Amino acid sequence: MSYHPEQPGSRPMPPNYSQASGSQQPYAPQGQQYSQPQTHSGQPGYGGQSGYGSQQTYGAQPNYGGQPGYGAQPGYGMPQMHNPAMFDSRSLPEQAYGPGSEQFWMAHEPDRTTAMWTHLGSLIFGFMPLIMFLVKKDESPFVREHSRQGLNAMITNTIVTFGALFVFGFVGFILALVTFGIGIIVMYAALIVPLVYCVFYIIAAVAANKGEGYKFPLTINFVK
Repeated sequence: MSYHPEQPGSRPMPPNYSQASGSQQPYAPQGQQYSQPQTHSGQPGYGGQSGYGSQQTYGAQPNYGGQPGYGAQPGYGMPQMHNPAMFDSRSLPEQAYGPGSEQFWMAHEPDRTTAMWTHLGSLIFGFMPLIMFLVKKDESPFVREHSRQGLNAMITNTIVTFGALFVFGFVGFILALVTFGIGIIVMYAALIVPLVYCVFYIIAAVAANKGEGYKFPLTINFVK
């Protein structure tokens, strides 16, 4: 071992550990472990994730821009509902009648009361549906539809009742000749027709009070 004295003014050199450590390189492999993850742009978890960069749920969602549930629903967004003068009952779906149809009409309390008394008034004053149809047809689609149904029921009831009176009256007259006047009782069978329509008016009044639409059975649609 040779000794080299330090020259004046020279800085001391650090010891060389490469030979003492042998062939181990403890710092070079560890540097590779820390230099690799620094490429954040190439990692699939941060830069190329399809969940953050290429997601279609925020930019191309069809539920917010083109949803047909708010602008094109036939039950709640019909133009006819906003313009009663252009209301056409022939375009009404089946969901407009029966239980659960109050969600279709969304009628206010005054309209429900008016439609209810339209049907109840028919039991006392037969022309009540006609009056309410002429007065309310351009103001409330709900009242218009109920008064229209009641008006068609009134016209059908009148025609069928007179027809039944004629038929049963003729049959009763023939039977009265044979049975010495007893057969005239058959003529009163014609009163069954208005009694049946009275039941229909009561059912329609209950449906109107609930805000539901009601379609009269055994009725001809004279008024559209």
